Amino acid sequence: MISNTVRSQRNLLSQRGMTLIEILVTLILISVGLLGVAALQLTSLRSNQEAYVRSQASSLAGDILDRMRANQHGLNDYATAVNGLGVAGTVARDDLIAWQAAIDAVLPGDPAVKGGGIAINGNIVTITIGWGERASDGVAVANPFVTFLTRTEI
Repeated sequence: MISNTVRSQRNLLSQRGMTLIEILVTLILISVGLLGVAALQLTSLRSNQEAYVRSQASSLAGDILDRMRANQHGLNDYATAVNGLGVAGTVARDDLIAWQAAIDAVLPGDPAVKGGGIAINGNIVTITIGWGERASDGVAVANPFVTFLTRTEI
């Protein structure tokens, strides 16, 4: 009969080198997992940036709506195409110039491309704000021009 000591020595000899392979497999699995976490973090940062820009566009739309509500008598003077300046010599023109300057300062993209427009149909006001998404890290953006549209009744 073989003693327990001899059996344990045989088991140790037959498992030689196995721990090195197990360590290498573990390192590969951890590396793949960390790469996945890094990709998830990058996607999260991009999504957060897009959400931030959209919230800025919403705030800009609310800004011009507040200006329009404050100037009810000149409401129709605000109707303008994208990047329009409105009727000369009016409060609406000054508001639209300030609004366009805020759009240029806050939203990303080429100033020639981004801008805002206002359409008025009775008491219904439609505000359109557009901007260009920036390509990051050399990766092309799927939709380089983004439009934010809001409609409300004044």
